[in-house]
Amino acid sequence: MHSGNRSGGLDSWEGGGAAGAEGPGLAGKLSPGSVFSRNTYERLALLLGAIGLLGVANNLLVLIFYYKFRRLRTPFYLFLVNISLSDLLVSSFGVAFTFASCLRNGWVGDTVGCVWDGFSNSLFGAVSMTTLTVLAYERHIRLVQARAIDFSWAWRAITYIWLYSLAWSGAPLLGWNSFVVLKIFRQFK
Repeated sequence: MHSGNRSGGLDSWEGGGAAGAEGPGLAGKLSPGSVFSRNTYERLALLLGAIGLLGVANNLLVLIFYYKFRRLRTPFYLFLVNISLSDLLVSSFGVAFTFASCLRNGWVGDTVGCVWDGFSNSLFGAVSMTTLTVLAYERHIRLVQARAIDFSWAWRAITYIWLYSLAWSGAPLLGWNSFVVLKIFRQFK
């Protein structure tokens, strides 16, 4: 999956023009051709399966610890829970299509699956990165300015993080750019 324009490759597009070239070539489809061998797809599936399982297990562990131990219930750890939740969602939803596609040596979804995969990976990834940014700001407030934030500030920040990430990830759903299937996951016949 790729959110963005179709540029940066050396492949040629059917309909004329090189990938990334402006003009009518962008409306075509990629020329057929396998990118990886079957063994490479199997190795990628194994790697993605391991990443997905470890991501789900580790992030569930963080959420369980936060729930079980009351002393971890601070605004700082609330941000870590938000990162863990978004990483758990990307480990379960984001890896699923790519893992299945590697098992089948080509993209398994249709256009809706492509859009969902791009949207979910973009949303949950943006939530993780934005939460890390806010967490760094919280550390700055705590250490440099010697002030502590409260839960209401943390919850407002988390709400803004999700809304901000949803706005940027949802833009392709509203017509600003698009999610496209890359050649790696195209099912060639």
